[in-house]
Amino acid sequence: MNLTRPIPGPQRVTDWPRITATLNLDGSGTITVNGSERPCAAASVEELRTGITARCVAIATGIRRPVRLTVTEPSGTWQLAVRPEGIVQLIDDAGMIPPADGLTVDEGRCRHCRRLQPVTETHCAQCGIAEPHRVELAPLADSAPAPSGIDSEPEPSPPADDDMALTRLRPPVPDRPTLRLHFNTQETVDVTGNATIGRNPSSIDGRHPVSVASPGRMLSRTHALLDLDEAGHIVVTDHHSGNGVETLTEPPMWLTPGQPYVMQPGTTLRMGDVDCTPEVVRDTPS
Repeated sequence: MNLTRPIPGPQRVTDWPRITATLNLDGSGTITVNGSERPCAAASVEELRTGITARCVAIATGIRRPVRLTVTEPSGTWQLAVRPEGIVQLIDDAGMIPPADGLTVDEGRCRHCRRLQPVTETHCAQCGIAEPHRVELAPLADSAPAPSGIDSEPEPSPPADDDMALTRLRPPVPDRPTLRLHFNTQETVDVTGNATIGRNPSSIDGRHPVSVASPGRMLSRTHALLDLDEAGHIVVTDHHSGNGVETLTEPPMWLTPGQPYVMQPGTTLRMGDVDCTPEVVRDTPS
């Protein structure tokens, strides 16, 4: 499947993940993804807008569908859809966007060498810098160093042949399933809806906090967010943890902090000294 090909026909843009951005005329602002806010800055509001779009493209690529972006600027607030192929559209009152035929991919200049390039680029084609449109003020390497042989700055999504398999979305399921979390402590926790995992996690955006013992204190207070989206898929986000989130797949993969990933049920996640294997449990008629 070619991820750069626009999806034909009108398409509904869901409210998840929750992405909002505030842009100021001086080039400062913030981006918030599922309750995790990050300050941003650029040389101009136009470059800030490009950087926010590029971040949304990375998220959309990870979950393989357009994401909703609520943007607030001094002149007003807009509901936008950002497609994985780098196209931005206005969302209508019904939450729909038309086909992207004939629309162009957003472009911006590299933050280092100023080369003009699409917002879909993960590395500058001229100077090679990672995330050429990045506007977040936090450094790229904001998690603990990865083990030898693992890239500490993973790409937004794994290769198409990765066993972890980022799946295509299916039509929404009628009933809200249960998120069942199996831990290597032999503990199993059932959550109806979404969860936060950590030593003493916060209830972010109404998620159910799941406290887990961490003998080596390698698990952050709020380490990861585990959600069920509207189609019943498991979505995992590293909540900017100290020791990161790694999938125990072949090959293994480190998740980019703050970026949601759709996971296959049964994929084990390593979070410091804690392993968690989530699955989806649906009620069956009696």
